[in-house]
Amino acid sequence: MKELRLQVNVPFYTIAISIVITLLAISAVVTNSHDNLLLKNAMILSFILVSAINVNLVLALSGKRKASLCNNGLHYVSALGRRVYIPVEQITHIAVKKYCGIKMTKISTSEVNIHFLSFQFSNLQELKLKKFGYLAQ
Repeated sequence: MKELRLQVNVPFYTIAISIVITLLAISAVVTNSHDNLLLKNAMILSFILVSAINVNLVLALSGKRKASLCNNGLHYVSALGRRVYIPVEQITHIAVKKYCGIKMTKISTSEVNIHFLSFQFSNLQELKLKKFGYLAQ
């Protein structure tokens, strides 16, 4: 099996940004009429989340943050920029689950479980992995 590069999970970014923008709009409307510290902190938190999501998306699209699975194992770059390699011998289970239109890829090892929300397999890659017995049916 050749290297399978996980794709950018567009529904994840779409849903995350729409939730943050909704919170931002609600807090902006309520903050104009009231001087509440909690609502102002929610607005600041919304700006921080929007910035973090944008940076993550730009890094994913530019290739600086990526994940790929091949015969030798799993290689990915974490959100903090750390390169991580997990040999195929340590991978025990790969599962793809869908929650609210977002695909979540869960890769289990003997020590930890790794969850990818911002990356996903394409439908063709999932079919190939299921055919070869790598993905849970």
